Amino acid sequence: MKYQAIENRYIAFLKNIKRYFENSTNRTLFQKRNTIKIVNFETDNYVVKSFKIPHFLNRVVYRFFRASKAKRSYLNSVKLLELKINTPKPIGYIEFTSIFFFQESFYVSEFFDYDFEIRAVFKDKKFPDRENILKEFIDFSYTLHKKGVYHIDYSPGNILVKKENNRYIFSIIDVNRMKFIEMPIELCMQSLAKLTKDKEDNAKILEFYGALSDESMLELKNCFTNSLLAEKNYLAKKKRIKKLKNIIRID
Repeated sequence: MKYQAIENRYIAFLKNIKRYFENSTNRTLFQKRNTIKIVNFETDNYVVKSFKIPHFLNRVVYRFFRASKAKRSYLNSVKLLELKINTPKPIGYIEFTSIFFFQESFYVSEFFDYDFEIRAVFKDKKFPDRENILKEFIDFSYTLHKKGVYHIDYSPGNILVKKENNRYIFSIIDVNRMKFIEMPIELCMQSLAKLTKDKEDNAKILEFYGALSDESMLELKNCFTNSLLAEKNYLAKKKRIKKLKNIIRID
């Protein structure tokens, strides 16, 4: 068992995380490959993410050679807050292992009472104050890039939004796949190309980003167009592989 907590008062919570997690009164937010629940500890609610037990090879890799997704989620969240980038406050992580194998892991963060995901804005052309939200969101994205934050899973479902005092607070989640590096413009555009397929919205993204960037609009447009094409090809390949797996699957 390995764990780390932001405060000592959370250690008992982490050590007994399985019992807390299985409580029938918990609210499940997501359940697919991983499971995410709202869990009460003392008088507050926390978000607990249980990561799927990895396949055999990764059980060895995560045991000896690579940080687990739970640990990376915690360390990346701490780093983001140091950079003054919003993410739900990390509480801690815990890993369960045997002598030779990694078994399972949990990551705990504070519950962020958001109003909506940015996905809702991209999906609804009539979303209230839509233009202003998108502009402020691109401002936030530009800040991420300038601070060297490359969120590999920068998708609309991983950006939470809360309105406060007529401004929008953006908070990123699912941060275990993240790098802190200098961001060339090609990588910046690659990140933004994952947000939407809508041509009008992509034009707005370029317009808003171009107003902040020192790069020429022509360079931004070329990089963004190439990134959109690469993303389209990637998704098509992923779809073909999934279809092939379904064909050869044996029940």
